[in-house]
Amino acid sequence: MIDPAGYYQIVSRHSGKAVDIADRSTADGAAVQQRTRADQANQQFQFVDAGGGFHKLRARHSGKVVDIASASTANGANVVQWTDGGGTNQQFRVVDTDSGYVKLVNRNSGKALDVWEQSTADGARISQYTDTGSANQQWQLVRVDTGPAPKYAGYLFSYFTGEGTSTGEQVYFGLSQGNDPTQWRQLNGGRPVLTSTVGARGVRDPFIIRSPQGDKFYQIATDLRIYGNGNWDQVQRTGSKSIVVWESTDLVNWSAPRLARVSPDTAGNTWAPEAYYDEGLGQYVVFWASKLYSAGDPNHTGTTYNRMMYATTSDFRTFSAAQVWVDKGYSTIDSTLIKHNGTYHRFTKDERSSSQSPCGKFILAEKSATILNRNYSFVAECLGNNALNQGEGPLVFKSNTEERWYMFIDEYGGRGYIPFTTTDVNTRQWSPVSGYTMPGRPRHGTVLPVTQAEYDRLLQRWA
Repeated sequence: MIDPAGYYQIVSRHSGKAVDIADRSTADGAAVQQRTRADQANQQFQFVDAGGGFHKLRARHSGKVVDIASASTANGANVVQWTDGGGTNQQFRVVDTDSGYVKLVNRNSGKALDVWEQSTADGARISQYTDTGSANQQWQLVRVDTGPAPKYAGYLFSYFTGEGTSTGEQVYFGLSQGNDPTQWRQLNGGRPVLTSTVGARGVRDPFIIRSPQGDKFYQIATDLRIYGNGNWDQVQRTGSKSIVVWESTDLVNWSAPRLARVSPDTAGNTWAPEAYYDEGLGQYVVFWASKLYSAGDPNHTGTTYNRMMYATTSDFRTFSAAQVWVDKGYSTIDSTLIKHNGTYHRFTKDERSSSQSPCGKFILAEKSATILNRNYSFVAECLGNNALNQGEGPLVFKSNTEERWYMFIDEYGGRGYIPFTTTDVNTRQWSPVSGYTMPGRPRHGTVLPVTQAEYDRLLQRWA
């Protein structure tokens, strides 16, 4: 029985080699081939239910699915990976043969996945062909042992420092003292590590996410510069509709920044982007705050409020159309997300004033069994009000060493980030931490667990 939550190598009966996405490509049209089995994500596939007894074969490394090129029904047609479009040429029936082997029969063509010309060579292409029952059309599905979770040696803190200086709206790094997330040092002598040269040429609210394979990192941020000539009302009406994106494979060497548009024409701003990779979707869910204006108000002169929006992506280059995720009827911003025991826990800033709500300018906690649910269940509100004058930019992460969670809340206009902790992420009670040391004065950012090798590289590069 196939586990839809699991990943499998698809191993040819005649050659003993595995179905493989050529060159570990994440691009549409990358060739599907056979290659000697290896423990790598471009040889691992999730069997996603497509209905009617058919499955989509989703590549773990790219989030894209196995596809018969151009929906061909011809013998020998190329097999590639492609963005999931729901077509029948991307759907396969798993047909039992004998001795634990299966055939993979395409829904569109009725033909079987086939190692072309019965080759046993690395790089031999996978095609489709009339079902002959031969060994080069038979496959063993080998469940991938995901193994133990990586052992982390510390935490990386990515943040900005504010609009008070000319370099404050760029990306800064801090590194924890080992696995103690309450004691931090600045990296790079307290100077920016990444500088935006695109869009507004300033970034705020930086967020880092590790790919599900662990071999790539994406740094995203708000495209916004307030220093010098900032107008908070104007940038919520006619601000950037894009986020800034960097990529890295090692946390120390980063690509040039690029703009990625995520917001619709009706949006006035794109603030505080974060992302979560959802195994069920096989995509990153990117979410941010935008004020939305009427389509009949192209100059965005009306009165409105910030909603939390989302889009999905597999590569931080191409995004689905933006959708509303959180709409309370009043402004909410700065959502962050963590998953524990199958439940998504979301923390969001209530933007109302204290005169509108006693919990205005503090943090709302909610939970859901599914990530894109429009109606998360209430857990608690007013988080932070026992220790802060006001709070925003919550970041949440689990301890590397124990069953404990930390939430840093930015007391903007005051002391900056203040750490809170709990041993129950589902609680209403988060206790402020005493005796902490922050890396300078960080504003809205991310804390990312890092391995010993990553920790050492960061120290070597920027200590």
